[in-house]
Amino acid sequence: MTTARRLTARIAHFGLDRPISLNDLPFSATPERIDAKKILLTGASSGVGEAAALALAAQGAELILVARGAEELTRVRDTIVARGGAATAHTADLADEGDVERLVATVLENHGTPDVLINNAGRSIRRSAIDSVDRLHDYRRTMAVNYFGPVGLMLGFLPGMKLRGSGHIVNVSTWGVPAGTMPKFSAYAGSKAALSIVGRSIGLELGAAGIAVSTIYFPLIRTPMIAPTAEYNTLPALTAEQAARWITHAVHHRPEELMPRYARILQRVAAIRAAGAGVVLGRLPT
Repeated sequence: MTTARRLTARIAHFGLDRPISLNDLPFSATPERIDAKKILLTGASSGVGEAAALALAAQGAELILVARGAEELTRVRDTIVARGGAATAHTADLADEGDVERLVATVLENHGTPDVLINNAGRSIRRSAIDSVDRLHDYRRTMAVNYFGPVGLMLGFLPGMKLRGSGHIVNVSTWGVPAGTMPKFSAYAGSKAALSIVGRSIGLELGAAGIAVSTIYFPLIRTPMIAPTAEYNTLPALTAEQAARWITHAVHHRPEELMPRYARILQRVAAIRAAGAGVVLGRLPT
């Protein structure tokens, strides 16, 4: 076994097998106030989005909540208001281009340009490529929610951010993007990789105009989205509340990237040896 393969195997043992606590975040997570910031958060009706909405509202942000389901979204909004926070709710299907355009117009008319846009909503599909040969629609739907919807929101709010001279976009991605690949998640990983690259491009183009773009490459998160995959029950994962701390950190500190330590190591190993990440990811459940 080559030195690179031995190193990769050790990383796999540490990152995927060892019972480490993913509550130990790759940053300091001291709560701070973010008064007077208007934050648009998608996927806000449950899971990480709900937890992030509650956390950001508690820190003083004015939330513009977006999700498809009106009942659950209203529940989150009412919870925030009952706790003394500020929030409004707007239903939209990010897979529908017309809905995205309507949402942008409604937000601009009623709230102005948000200070922060958090593209948290997402769709995940776990299916091998060979089992997807007659399911091109899965790739289209995943791209619609994970890529075209967020891009539509970014393009809709960028003019106002540029005119104001400030703005922040937070895109939620997955650790598999910097690691290089995610077997059986080609539709999901491809859509998140596309979003990540677009975000980086926008950040470089408009950084001088005061607009920052942060990409969060989340590790596994214990949400209903992963429930169908029983193998994930044995792997370390963030809770929705822990994941929300990553989002609040990104809002406060505007990092270009945020990812678990093992993903950063895998990223570097992959740069040294292209096959390295594949060796590690081959240890994931199939």
